[in-house]
Amino acid sequence: MKKVVLVASAILFSAVQSCDKKEGNKSVIAAENASDTNRDEKTERYVAEDGSSALVSFITKDNEKSISVRSNNKTITAPWKSEGVYSNYDFEIMTKNDSVTITQGNNVITLKKARGQ
Repeated sequence: MKKVVLVASAILFSAVQSCDKKEGNKSVIAAENASDTNRDEKTERYVAEDGSSALVSFITKDNEKSISVRSNNKTITAPWKSEGVYSNYDFEIMTKNDSVTITQGNNVITLKKARGQ
């Protein structure tokens, strides 16, 4: 009886080990090449003049720079245009030292790096 259980266990174990994880649900995308991209992201908290908070991420991916600003569950992203200037569609994001200025039409929002960042 022990031999039968051992043989059955060995067969079951080898069957489980030989299964390829890529088989099965075809709608699942394998993340094998996730480490192939060269991505560097630095996220810091900034504060507006009215006290509201925003997370600003400076992203470099495959030698392309961009910025992402997230506040109130909304995110704007813009690619790098020139030194300290990111723009996309109808808004422009300028960075200088510890401040970020977002301009869209006549609206200007100035963010300062939060203390301790």
